[in-house]
Amino acid sequence: MLQETKREVCDRRFVGSVWSVRNKEWVALPTCGASGGILIIWDSKKMSSEDVVIRSFSVLVKFLLDGCGPLWLSAVYGPNSPLTRKDFWVELSDLFGLTSPSWCVGGDFNVIRRSSEKLGGSRFTSSMREFDGFIRESELHDPPLRNASFTWSNMQESPVCKRLDRFLYSNEWELSFPQSLQEVLPRWTSDHWPIVLDTNPFKWGPTPFRFENMWLQHHSFKECFSSWWREFEGNGWEGHKFMRKLQFVKAKLKDWNKNTFGMLKERKKTILDEIAIIDANEQEWALYSDLAVQRAVRKGELEEIIMREEIH
Repeated sequence: MLQETKREVCDRRFVGSVWSVRNKEWVALPTCGASGGILIIWDSKKMSSEDVVIRSFSVLVKFLLDGCGPLWLSAVYGPNSPLTRKDFWVELSDLFGLTSPSWCVGGDFNVIRRSSEKLGGSRFTSSMREFDGFIRESELHDPPLRNASFTWSNMQESPVCKRLDRFLYSNEWELSFPQSLQEVLPRWTSDHWPIVLDTNPFKWGPTPFRFENMWLQHHSFKECFSSWWREFEGNGWEGHKFMRKLQFVKAKLKDWNKNTFGMLKERKKTILDEIAIIDANEQEWALYSDLAVQRAVRKGELEEIIMREEIH
């Protein structure tokens, strides 16, 4: 779910550049002038949509999921103006009446709920009171972020940090996904940290082997693969030798992938870790000019690596 897309039309080419999964559907709220815009994309093999509602500040999709009743999912982009914000709360209250019983709403609300959700604190405003009142009246869960206090900063030397982004969900949604966790992801280029609501945070079993299409683009892949295939020699019946050969080639592929593409991933991870450390300092109100410059340099390097990944 993306907010502030700043696009009048989200066509297949643009959506494909956002998420490369093959079986996808989407719905979008166009921009209003040069700002705003919302986009929701989903894997149509795993979730099928039954209904869509597009309003002034939100996009609502009704999903059918195996093993669950209907699930309503909303993406929102709240207005900055206190006058327009009243219409925002009315719109969300109307959606609450429509989506009963299982609803999850997430996005950029453009307002904090409590004084502690701004770095250094904040006086209690009418917008905060209205936001808190909407959550209480709708009886929505407001789970804490696991690994951060804020989701946005102005990225200045004396930073202003706020928690503007969150997920809220109903009691029935909580019953369907009782182990849900909400956390912040690394921030790459935006002034917002992305957030994720993981409804199944516990993973079991080994990671399966997957053939990567980017391998086919490497100039030496076919030659290496042919060499590995000829290299293996085994005994026994043909079916057994064939399975042993596949295992042998798989091991070779893993080592080759680590040596060929691993450095790219390691460099990307290092840069993301460095940016995360600088962002953490920012949330403690300690972003000095040299750190701001360092972050800008790292983000430039990150964009270059991401572009190389897309080429692969």
